Amino acid sequence: MELSEIKRHVFVSCPFNLLREKYLPTILKNQINPEIGLNGTILDTYIFHDFLEVARKLHSEGLKCTVHAPFTDIACGAVDSRVRSVALDRLKEAVDLAALFQARDMVFHTGWERKIYADSRELWLGFATETITALCEHAKASGVKISLENTFELDTYLHERIFEAVPKELLGFCLDAGHVYAFSKTELNQWVGALGQRITHLHLHDNNGEEDEHLVPGAGVVDFPYLFTWLSEHNIRPVLTLEAHDEESVIPGLMAVGRLVEDLWGGF
Repeated sequence: MELSEIKRHVFVSCPFNLLREKYLPTILKNQINPEIGLNGTILDTYIFHDFLEVARKLHSEGLKCTVHAPFTDIACGAVDSRVRSVALDRLKEAVDLAALFQARDMVFHTGWERKIYADSRELWLGFATETITALCEHAKASGVKISLENTFELDTYLHERIFEAVPKELLGFCLDAGHVYAFSKTELNQWVGALGQRITHLHLHDNNGEEDEHLVPGAGVVDFPYLFTWLSEHNIRPVLTLEAHDEESVIPGLMAVGRLVEDLWGGF
């Protein structure tokens, strides 16, 4: 499969500050569709015009994007109501920017930390469900699709409960198989078996089963052939985002994703 074909269909992660200050010319020249990463510093540093300027340049070149909402310090189920309020406000800010960018999807995390909340899991879950429901309502009003990603969750329980409470049309699942191998105590096939029908987005990177290394897909132990085969068998075609953490991994990573798609899906 030609690289140009892969680039048309696969997004590549890039924080907004690096996109605006360094990589935008390269992304425009090479026709790469970015997943735009946000965090609190970015939201506080840049003004609306900065985001609008980048959005216009991407749109003028016919490029699409997805958005990754802030992750650090965002605790959807925080016991402290003020912390939850800040988390929801930040996530709503991200939704508003996703609308500006006409993003195909916005990904966010639960903020679950087992070592902090293990003894109050059900309380945390109730608060998280309230926060996420409010976020979904805001996203629906803004015309933005959103997907909940897995990170430090040891099993599928929290996601299953949240998805039971929120309709599929309002909230999808971003499966990060690399996170399953690095952090979860549950096998990939169990994640897919429990939540596969909810998958709307894949974050693609690899590791050796111990650290979140963000290697090129195929360079570690993640069973991507199983995942892509299952999706093909169930006629599910999610958004695909390569999460490369260094510039040198982008092209090899895109080619690796392209091979998976060609070999197991027969193309995009």
